[in-house]
Amino acid sequence: MKRYCITGGIGSGKSYVCAILRKRGIEIYDCDDEARRLIDTSQEIHDKLVSLIGPETYIDGKYNTAAVTQFLLASEENKQAINAIVHPAVIEDFYKSGKQWMECAILYEAHLEQYVDKVIAVTAPREVRIERIMKRDGISYERAAQWVDGQTNQDEVARRADYIIINDGQKELNKQIDKIMSKTILAISGKPGLYELVSRGKGNLIVEGLTDHKRIPAFASDRVTSLGDIAMYTEEEDMPLGKILIALRDMEKGKPSSLNYKKASGKELEEYFAKFVPTFDRDRVHSSDIKKLIQWYNILIEAGINFEEDLKPTNGDNIDDRQEQE
Repeated sequence: MKRYCITGGIGSGKSYVCAILRKRGIEIYDCDDEARRLIDTSQEIHDKLVSLIGPETYIDGKYNTAAVTQFLLASEENKQAINAIVHPAVIEDFYKSGKQWMECAILYEAHLEQYVDKVIAVTAPREVRIERIMKRDGISYERAAQWVDGQTNQDEVARRADYIIINDGQKELNKQIDKIMSKTILAISGKPGLYELVSRGKGNLIVEGLTDHKRIPAFASDRVTSLGDIAMYTEEEDMPLGKILIALRDMEKGKPSSLNYKKASGKELEEYFAKFVPTFDRDRVHSSDIKKLIQWYNILIEAGINFEEDLKPTNGDNIDDRQEQE
């Protein structure tokens, strides 16, 4: 299961972007909210903070924000000591939540980027961020600017992220989100596994392995095919691979294939395939084709690919056009 993080500086509007994603049915783990919950409810965190700071950390069982803040601001070492207690607990709780998405304002400052697969940075011009903070918190321009400038440089956050959403009040957010959410899944002749298109360069594509997440170039001499543009023979008309994979997923109830395709005989492969594509052309669909299909299916399931969205045909366009279109 891939994990994603929405990050961004104060006033960038990352929480607004998260609200859009929630409306699309995506559950998002809010690191700030959950950290506060864990500090209030976790006995392990309670004991470690009291051991670090002292009994004044909690008064009548309630977290003493003033005492902890005073300790935190006293030195960088104190700040790091608190983070060493809270941050691992938050990541563990995120993993246990079963959610794929998190919102974390201090992802890079806290060195938590290693725990997610993809980072989406929400950015906005400095003056826009300052104006938003002034309006939201009723503070002066100088104070808002101090908050913005006191954080990690926005350009550095954007440089390290995998995707960028510009939330300047001008660019349409849903269109940017759609572009990030859509994927082009590729097969490359002579290379094992499947790949996700990342970007297009001059004379090559940059692709990322769905299982090992390693990025490699694919050149014009490579035979690169989008899974959305592949079809298989049936007794009627050719059936798109995406439709076949959806049928297999539904039959297996979203789990990996129940057939060990590496050890299965040709007859077993055909009988299995016929369960979800009963009209396949037995003269033109070979055992090797069915093995490849099942192998790809297992990879897609492991990677958490959305079959309906990510395996759509590219309508004959170049495989790298869909990612780049505006």
